[in-house]
Amino acid sequence: MAIRFGVYSGDSLAVERILSRRLAELGEVERVTLFGDQVELGELLSQLSAMGLFGGERALIVRRADSLASSERLAQALRDGPPPGTALFFLGEKLGGPLTRLAEEALHFPTPTGRELRALAGELLAEAGLPVHPFLVELLAEACGGDTLRLAREVEKLSLWRGEKLSRSTIPQLLFFAEPTPYAFLDAVGERRLSAALAELKKLLVSGWDPFRLFFVLLAHVRTLLAARAAWEEDRRPAGPDWLVRRRLAQARRFSLKELVELLARLQELDVRIKTGRVTPEGALYLFTLSLAP
Repeated sequence: MAIRFGVYSGDSLAVERILSRRLAELGEVERVTLFGDQVELGELLSQLSAMGLFGGERALIVRRADSLASSERLAQALRDGPPPGTALFFLGEKLGGPLTRLAEEALHFPTPTGRELRALAGELLAEAGLPVHPFLVELLAEACGGDTLRLAREVEKLSLWRGEKLSRSTIPQLLFFAEPTPYAFLDAVGERRLSAALAELKKLLVSGWDPFRLFFVLLAHVRTLLAARAAWEEDRRPAGPDWLVRRRLAQARRFSLKELVELLARLQELDVRIKTGRVTPEGALYLFTLSLAP
């Protein structure tokens, strides 16, 4: 039977993965996300009593809920569980108090280290359809620096080359061992946040990132978003495990299929201009990022 009242805290990736499983168990439900450090308690209580779209079932997800965990008023409202037709999930760093005692399921996930981190790397590789090779597991454990969300992003990036024949010496070049990583830049591009994308791009270039390499990381990211959007429009499930599909679709749906095709064409045109010396790789990165403006 599906869990309808869950409280999850601790390691960010573990929390996201358990949430993904619980939502999948509920099936097709309306999802409403709130942030506990931004929402007033009254608004949250109103959301609890609200009806779902067309009277259907809802899943109410409250992120960054640490400040709400000790609320007696909230606990009183939930003493008999969430209202019928509503599933409720609280996420945070370290949730305790009455919420955890009332919840149908309350779990805290310590951040894995050592052997557990390597086991997680192997699990993520298997879910992404990649070979679970000890050499690759060790590289991922080193590249992520103990950050499980970064570990997931490294596996996500490797999945772009699934099916390709890569030499042992090539694989380390695909992983990001240096700081800062380009993920914040790629996310800002995928979320159409122009100011943030420009700021992150400048940070990467100042830190010494090779602009030519960064250009092709960006190109691969846009190709992935295009493939995800195309699958979604054709009512196909994009390839990959749930956690990976959710990440890609969340960004891909911010663009129309036509817009993503145009972005990819723009990058391919800039690639030709780089190779013919008409624009520098750094200039191409800025030109593309600026083109995201409405």
